[in-house]
Amino acid sequence: MRSTVLSVVSALSIGCAHTESPPPAAQAAPAVTDACIRWPPSSSSFELAVLGSGGPVSAGRAASGYVVLVDGVARVLVDVGPGAFVRLGELGLDLGRLDTILLTHLHVDHSGDVPGVVKARDLSFDEPLVFRFFGPAGGGDYPSTAAFVERLFGKQGAFAYLATFRNRLRLDAVDLPIAPDAPIHEVLREADLRVTSVAVDHGDVPAVAFRIEHAGHAVVVSGDLASKNDNLARLAAGADVLVYDTTVLDPPASPPVLYDLHTAPRRIGEVAAAARVKSLLLGHVTLAVERSADAVLRSVHASYAGPTRLASDCLRVDLGR
Repeated sequence: MRSTVLSVVSALSIGCAHTESPPPAAQAAPAVTDACIRWPPSSSSFELAVLGSGGPVSAGRAASGYVVLVDGVARVLVDVGPGAFVRLGELGLDLGRLDTILLTHLHVDHSGDVPGVVKARDLSFDEPLVFRFFGPAGGGDYPSTAAFVERLFGKQGAFAYLATFRNRLRLDAVDLPIAPDAPIHEVLREADLRVTSVAVDHGDVPAVAFRIEHAGHAVVVSGDLASKNDNLARLAAGADVLVYDTTVLDPPASPPVLYDLHTAPRRIGEVAAAARVKSLLLGHVTLAVERSADAVLRSVHASYAGPTRLASDCLRVDLGR
């Protein structure tokens, strides 16, 4: 097992640029651009900002993380991988109403910055605060989302002190269905926001994808998945933007074990076409995918004709247009 893991890490480490036209390896550009420190206030009614566009290997991008803004106000985090905490600060986002955290699964590169974000929001205000966590139920080696939150912040948790460090915090956690045949589940409904989820296939890792809707528009974040069933296509039907896990190249260019965990570009195009989404944003970008960006895009477009681009840290997507 150890040799398999090492071979997977090596495969994910090939490549080094963050643009669609990568520079030579010796002159690799980092994923961070000036966009991360020159972010004017949002004028969109519904917007997605990419906090982290990378995968599990440290290579110049923050790991997976997204923030959804409604009328210019940050409201929802979708995954909080390492580096997302830094990007929130660089973007200068007000954390006042950022009380909802959606976790697609509990791998470190999707959840590692949760404690930092909780503490940052706690230190920004002098009032009782509520955090709402939604993520997969547990299974195998993975705790449920509720257990994960308890192990971080509960009375015997690693960061138990945060419960009364500055403000009194209320942390509510809800476990979502992970059975492959479970129907689409309504996670949250408020006056101006609706969130639904569905289980996705990420090997033996309990995982879900999320759809966030506002004023007739929708964005779907896949999390990590192999896409061997049609669950994501059902959840993403007609969405304005589908953010898709883009970790591997088409077979046989990536290690076989990865195809039980992640979706090949050709299959990404097939799912996007079946769902009739209006545009695709390719996230969780690995170095191998960066180096082969043109080939990846061609493969996606073999089935899907809509606008497609690779994500980058601090990219803004106006969902309200």
